[in-house]
Amino acid sequence: MKKCIAIPVVTLILAMLACSIAWSEEPQEVRIGSFVLLRIRCAAGGYSIAERANAIQMRANNLLRGGKEYGKVTVKKSGKDANIYVDGTFFMTVGPGDARANHTTPMKLANIWAERLRVMLPKSTPDKPGVGRPGQEGAPRNAR
Repeated sequence: MKKCIAIPVVTLILAMLACSIAWSEEPQEVRIGSFVLLRIRCAAGGYSIAERANAIQMRANNLLRGGKEYGKVTVKKSGKDANIYVDGTFFMTVGPGDARANHTTPMKLANIWAERLRVMLPKSTPDKPGVGRPGQEGAPRNAR
């Protein structure tokens, strides 16, 4: 009788421990210029939260280095995921884990993040000196 109770209890404890370890990693911000574009809250595709955020941050930095105007930010469904593209070039994948962490669906979240990118990218390009600095128009609210 004790073994019948002990096995499910031990299994439950191990499952809870695994979940707490998975959720213990802190969310990571991805910025475009001085603006917070999004926060990565879950690991995906074999990458940790930090690895995903770093990869997306590098892509965001490359957009700014391009020094050109970006025309089209699009979202395309891909199975259970939604992918964001900038001028046809892959930017990031939004998956079920991201959506769950933000209480929405992958497509809705991808569209929210794509819209933020559409708004923030022109304000963050190098030809806009001063944009995003504390106390100036376009600066993030928490920087004032």
